[in-house]
Amino acid sequence: MAIRTSLRELAYDEAAAEMAQGATPIDLRPVEDYLDVHIPGTIELLYEFGPGMPSRARDCLPLDSSLLLLDLGVGDLTNAASSLRGKGFTVVGYVSDAVNGWAAENGTPVSTEIVSGPAPPDAFVLDVGDPGAQVSDPGVRIPVERLWSRASELASQGPVAVAAGAGVRAALAVGMLERAGVPEILFWRTLP
Repeated sequence: MAIRTSLRELAYDEAAAEMAQGATPIDLRPVEDYLDVHIPGTIELLYEFGPGMPSRARDCLPLDSSLLLLDLGVGDLTNAASSLRGKGFTVVGYVSDAVNGWAAENGTPVSTEIVSGPAPPDAFVLDVGDPGAQVSDPGVRIPVERLWSRASELASQGPVAVAAGAGVRAALAVGMLERAGVPEILFWRTLP
């Protein structure tokens, strides 16, 4: 017998109310698309069918978080919701075209500057353990699995450069830092 999972579609105003009450918006797009434009404080969980995405969520986000999926044309939302619920999260629903809805009410969404090269940018360097990142002397190492509770420590550091290799964990860190009020975040690809 097949198991049916329901996923409620929310109008943008309903989704905004959920976010105001603490729901965490989840962006499932590829890293580059997320960095190009996203709602501030949105958590990037690269969609993939299988255990990777929900396991990253479980390891990095508080299980008592209510999640709101952003339907931005990527991934199977029903599968994503089922996978996240299977890890213990509450998924309140999904909203279509959330970036444009947010922009209509709040102005321009954010973009995260990407810098590349072996030399660190002129910023406080954060190593979150992104696979492939080559960081010889970070300002601080905080594994992405612990960053949710420690991100506010970096709010007064000035620009923060998140060291990225593959980029999946580093992109996840960008949203956590935005939620914690870090005013300027760079995404540093450590290899040219």
